Amino acid sequence: MFAWQTPLSTAWQDSLTASTRMHVVGIDRLVLTGATGFIGGTVLVTLMNAGLIERLVCLVRAENTAEALTRLRASAIRCGLPHVRAQRLTETNVIVGDLGGDFTEADLARLTEASHVINCAAMASFSMNSQVLDINVRDTLRFASHFADSQVLRRFLHVSTAMACGTQCSPVVSEPAFDHNENANEDGSRYGSTSERETNHLVPYTQSKRDVERLLRLYYPSLPVVMVRPSIVVGHTVLGTLPSPSIFWVFRVVHGARRFSAKAMTRLDVISVDDCARALALLAVKPKLAFDTYHVSAGSEAPTIGQIIGAMDEATGISGKRYSICAPRDFRRIACDVVGRQRSGAARLIEHALGIYAGFANLDYRFDNRRLREEIGFEPLPFIDYVSECVRTSRGIGIVEQMRWNFQ
Repeated sequence: MFAWQTPLSTAWQDSLTASTRMHVVGIDRLVLTGATGFIGGTVLVTLMNAGLIERLVCLVRAENTAEALTRLRASAIRCGLPHVRAQRLTETNVIVGDLGGDFTEADLARLTEASHVINCAAMASFSMNSQVLDINVRDTLRFASHFADSQVLRRFLHVSTAMACGTQCSPVVSEPAFDHNENANEDGSRYGSTSERETNHLVPYTQSKRDVERLLRLYYPSLPVVMVRPSIVVGHTVLGTLPSPSIFWVFRVVHGARRFSAKAMTRLDVISVDDCARALALLAVKPKLAFDTYHVSAGSEAPTIGQIIGAMDEATGISGKRYSICAPRDFRRIACDVVGRQRSGAARLIEHALGIYAGFANLDYRFDNRRLREEIGFEPLPFIDYVSECVRTSRGIGIVEQMRWNFQ
């Protein structure tokens, strides 16, 4: 059964425990991609805690099987699995390769015999790197094509992002499927006009996630695909930022500066990676689902910036001047205060990154999660209740070092 390390609501615990007992027996083989990443690594630990190690196969980029196994074990340990349990992973749990690569006949047979797939693999970067589109669209479509005619596949769970909705939604974002008729090519080579992309999306990453959702349904209509859209995934409720410091650096900067371009009452829809992973695991194994698209989010419980700063004050024991709104032109000064004026390159990078995150924050989105609450009793731990762990595990780590996770 799942191993509990954090306080959860009774309903959330009962949902996970009952689902594990009832549904794991219906899994013949589960293929997991992205298992060496932040979300995928935590999903790996969750599945192992659910007793699925004998039926689990992970697609891992490496030169050979031995290297792939080493990477997989390291990911499991980083995401909270005890070292001794990570050693239970063997070469039978690994296929060497990547989403867009070719497979040996034997490995392709192992893949296509899967009854369940959880696709966490992606280039989750907010940079302008062209590989974001190549990996997240073209390579993902090629990977999915291997399962298009499967007679045994019962669930293809694709991990997208809630921000695939773009920048022109109402404050409470619902979960409809995207229009199949929008411009995009099957190979991911073109995505409509440049002006359209810039208007609707802040970074190529969210555009790529929108496009691949649409194309998966358009080109593989028989694929039993379920789209899962996590909101902002920050930290782990027990391990803090140890599995990944992704995005938490933004909160550190805003907390220290006491300034940002969003109002104190602006809500940020943040969830922990372990709550996200548990939700993904349950949606993957549950035999029947009411919908084919779900938000994994804080929803109506999303905290405000003011609440987050207050929780960080308590966690650090430091409170500064009152929070105030600033203009984007002030980001340069904030960045220089963080790294010093001598490090102009790092300051420019922080200034640029703050501008991107300000764009997301100013949308003031809350992603409706009623489907997930009704489906599996989802009850995530609020960010302000575990932010102290993120603070604790970030001590002694530079903000620039943490930031590099998001701008690879």
